[in-house]
Amino acid sequence: MSLPHPVPAPDAAAPEGRLSTHPRELVIAAAAILIGIQAGIRAWALYPGWFLLDDYRLIDDARGGPFTLERLLAPYDSQFMPVGRAIAWVVSREDANWGMAATSVFVMQVLAGIACAWMLFTLFGVRPWALAPLALYLFTALNVPAMMWWAAALNQVPLQLVFFVSVGAWVRYARSRHLGWLAVTMLALGFGLLCYVKTALVFVVLAYLLLAYFSHGSPLQRVWHAVRRAWPALIAAVALGGIYAYHYVTEVPSIFVGEKRPPAGDLAEAMLGRSLVTGLLGGPWRWNDITLPTVQIDPPLWATSAAWVVLIGFAVGAALFRRRTGRAWGLLSIYAILAFGLVVTSRAPLVGAIIGLELRYLTDLAPLAALCLGLVTLPLLGATESSERRATPLLTVTPDPRILVAAVAVVAASGIWSGVTYARVWHSDHPSAEYMHNAMTDLRNLGGVVDLLDQTVPRHVDPGFTPPSNTTRVLLPLLVDNARFPLASDNLHLLDEQGNVHPARVEGVSSKPGPAAGCGWRVSSSQTTIPLERAAFDYRWWISISYLAPQSGTLEVRAGGSTREVPVHRGLGTAFVRVDGEVDEVVLQMQDDATTLCVDMVAVGEVKARGTS
Repeated sequence: MSLPHPVPAPDAAAPEGRLSTHPRELVIAAAAILIGIQAGIRAWALYPGWFLLDDYRLIDDARGGPFTLERLLAPYDSQFMPVGRAIAWVVSREDANWGMAATSVFVMQVLAGIACAWMLFTLFGVRPWALAPLALYLFTALNVPAMMWWAAALNQVPLQLVFFVSVGAWVRYARSRHLGWLAVTMLALGFGLLCYVKTALVFVVLAYLLLAYFSHGSPLQRVWHAVRRAWPALIAAVALGGIYAYHYVTEVPSIFVGEKRPPAGDLAEAMLGRSLVTGLLGGPWRWNDITLPTVQIDPPLWATSAAWVVLIGFAVGAALFRRRTGRAWGLLSIYAILAFGLVVTSRAPLVGAIIGLELRYLTDLAPLAALCLGLVTLPLLGATESSERRATPLLTVTPDPRILVAAVAVVAASGIWSGVTYARVWHSDHPSAEYMHNAMTDLRNLGGVVDLLDQTVPRHVDPGFTPPSNTTRVLLPLLVDNARFPLASDNLHLLDEQGNVHPARVEGVSSKPGPAAGCGWRVSSSQTTIPLERAAFDYRWWISISYLAPQSGTLEVRAGGSTREVPVHRGLGTAFVRVDGEVDEVVLQMQDDATTLCVDMVAVGEVKARGTS
């Protein structure tokens, strides 16, 4: 997309002073430098990260069958996200490819930054003060939590790109009524709807811009003027939105929950009163460590209060110098209320008001805040009505432009600090990553195929909301190609709480001593019944059989309601078999007539790591 044509001389409204004499090339270069700095910070944050919860489920779904249109369109956790599923399919082609997953987010984030600059220059001209909202978007911590969690990033980061492209193209259409720009707008929105349902809120933003800035008169007159001016857009938007809404309602399970009363008041205080306000001003500055690594905001009370004072002071100050600033605040407020409404009627009844402290539910307000800051402080070029400098300011003291530049720099630097401290948690205190990396390292060091116990991973790795996705049988094959989970094994292993691999043993009820001196229980091609000291109640048990074999063969094991075959090898060894039901005896039989085993002991019980009690 090309940059806008040279704009008229900046109105006296913009607090630019001597800065307005900078050539547009320097402004574009400065924007490129800001985007480059953000790209470096985002790369530092992303690449040392790792998968979490839904990330594994998306990859597992992608591996579950051929890449078909039906699988692409299948909802995921009440989300319609074909683009995210397509990216997950690409990432799933190789084991544990976090680098590719992180790159998918990084590329989209850089494109979103470029699109933000294009939108701002399109709306407000290539002028130095357009860099202020660009910097605040690029460096706000509102973007970071959703970016670090890959599954969330597949929704949220493309939405930011879509927001900037659609707003920029829409304003160009509103100025020129050129159908090409309307087509770009609709294509961007269509792409966004394939990424994230909250793209529907962008329709509200575009309608608001048309009514508030490209129409005039009373509310009814504005609607009539907008319809007359942009009726092709109305038809296109209704068609696109209608088709999407019909598909979403009929094919996607509802995320709205009616069983519990939504905690509206507490959620509003947490989500809007703390998270949003501090996030807009460079916060939250401090995070708690309740749910690692997805830590929540924990700003000091004084900092939250100060953020409110600064935000209100800025709004009042802007109104003293400029007319029509309230329209931008109205847009920000309407969008925030809609975002709040989606959370209070969907996730909050399940999780509670604490969900309001999760910044990823406010990520899409970061691009909107950049737009609204521009609408407050700069004239919207080509608009019928726009914010503009008052002929007689209501405040006689004019702020020094250098003070304003310093304020922008402080908020941007503060946002960088908040984002960096959040990312460090994912780098150094990510329990799931530590567990998975330990398992991957040990399995690769063991080499060959490793037989593993199918275990439920610790709660700090996966809380177990969606079993069986919290089991090693599901998770580990996504990361390595040498793990298998048999029901019978001659060399069983298991993972400890840290993900380290250990040889297995069975602890529980033991067999009675065998009658053969120096052999114990002699097992041949005839059945040998080995009684236990006491019965093991009806359950899913593992049996270990310690043996001495003169040669290799296959052993059949019958116990409870199960029959298994397990290989045995020459020399001393232990065979492991999983059975179901009550066990009071174990029946053994060799499949090879020429092989006889000496069985020292049979144990029925739970699997433990060898060397532990």
